[in-house]
Amino acid sequence: DMLVRRSQTVDVIWFNARQMPDSFFEVEHSTDVQNSLLKFNDLQDFHARMIIVSDENRRGEFEQKLNYSAFNSIRLRVNFLGYNALVKQYEYELLKANQSFVV
Repeated sequence: DMLVRRSQTVDVIWFNARQMPDSFFEVEHSTDVQNSLLKFNDLQDFHARMIIVSDENRRGEFEQKLNYSAFNSIRLRVNFLGYNALVKQYEYELLKANQSFVV
């Protein structure tokens, strides 16, 4: 099935309790953001979040390509997450996990 083959190429998939995709993550370090957007477009029938993870300096490229008319159907579902923001979220979760007492 095309959807299964296409989803196998996603960098990271989080699944919900029913074992259905909850979130798709594509890491774009040096490859073209448009390839990930095309992949997300193919997988749009899943009710899942779609996140491009990349260096903050590629946000402009992400926004430009997301505005192509071919991506109208997924535009509101795709988000950009910069590496620094990802690290901050991870560090915050570590800090919360290490708190033995919360006021």
